[in-house]
Amino acid sequence: MRYTKEQIIVALTFLQAADNIEDLKEKMLDMQMEIDILKETINVLKKDPGVDQTVLKNREKAVIIGALKNKYSLPKLCFKLEIPRSSYYYQKAALRTDDKYRELRSRIIKVFQDNRCVYGYRKIHQLLRQKGTIVSEKIVHRIMKEESLVIKIRRRCKYNSYQGELSMAQSSSV
Repeated sequence: MRYTKEQIIVALTFLQAADNIEDLKEKMLDMQMEIDILKETINVLKKDPGVDQTVLKNREKAVIIGALKNKYSLPKLCFKLEIPRSSYYYQKAALRTDDKYRELRSRIIKVFQDNRCVYGYRKIHQLLRQKGTIVSEKIVHRIMKEESLVIKIRRRCKYNSYQGELSMAQSSSV
């Protein structure tokens, strides 16, 4: 059975239209994924809606992927957010782990508040050491920084009468 030219042309236009429809559906799903990613960025992380996804940290990207994993496939989400799958799984495991300084945090906050919020990280480190808690001064400083524990009174500068080398002003010979 032979087809006429007109029948072949009609069949080809239907095939092209079907390909075009599939492309449009794929683009629509892609755009919907981008919209959902931006919405999750706003909801989960409270970030600006216009934030670039490449600026996000891997931990933030992992939280977004975790929220959208039921709706989209993991490889597509990882590709869109530009994060390797191994990094996603690493961050997912890191989110589940407990804070190893949880008890120390509470001790530092308690010591800080018991002393009218005037002790800095050095003094708090010294007090913790006296009580038997051996921890690095840097860790105490970092925890105080993370918990926004700022001392109320700044230390005054010690008076120094030195004014530098005194010399006679040279006359202008120009």
